Amino acid sequence: MNLKRLTFLALATYAMLAVWAITDVKESSPMLTIAPRQTITLQDLTPQQLADRAEELTATTTTTTTSTTSTVPFTRLADFDPDTKCQEWFQTAITVGWPNNTETLQKLGRLLWKETRCLNITPMSSDPKLADRFNGHDHGVAQINEIHTKYVEQVFNMPFAEAMSDPTLNLRFAYLLYSDIAEGGGCGWKPWRLC
Repeated sequence: MNLKRLTFLALATYAMLAVWAITDVKESSPMLTIAPRQTITLQDLTPQQLADRAEELTATTTTTTTSTTSTVPFTRLADFDPDTKCQEWFQTAITVGWPNNTETLQKLGRLLWKETRCLNITPMSSDPKLADRFNGHDHGVAQINEIHTKYVEQVFNMPFAEAMSDPTLNLRFAYLLYSDIAEGGGCGWKPWRLC
């Protein structure tokens, strides 16, 4: 059950109890009528909001001669098996929204290992070996399929191949896929056949 539904149910229950307490309903009273469900409409992000989010996600590290300044916050990672594959991507994954817990990180490591052996495989790679490994339709470290082109371009306001070549955006979109399915009660790992 997602948090919005749980909150709605809690508020509806509270409202019914409040009505009952105020009207001093007796057991012999006629049946109470419940107000119709309220509908909340979510809208797509505006182009400016999409651009702002894409800019936040593509923030890069700035290096000076005396120190390194990072715009990406460092988070202490949950404990996981030291033999977990692809752990070099965990800090980025946490930064873009992935849950910081042992089970999720270990499964994310298995996913990245299964899909790309921890490599950012894209047709836009400057490394010819990585570009040669591109299968023609799955992009980046989490192998996001071109079937999601419209969704990716809407979220990041940039061409699909360019967005999914950036490992930060690739992992962010992978999390969006995962969380959309998980919030609906399904297995978030389904796009990668890890359920």
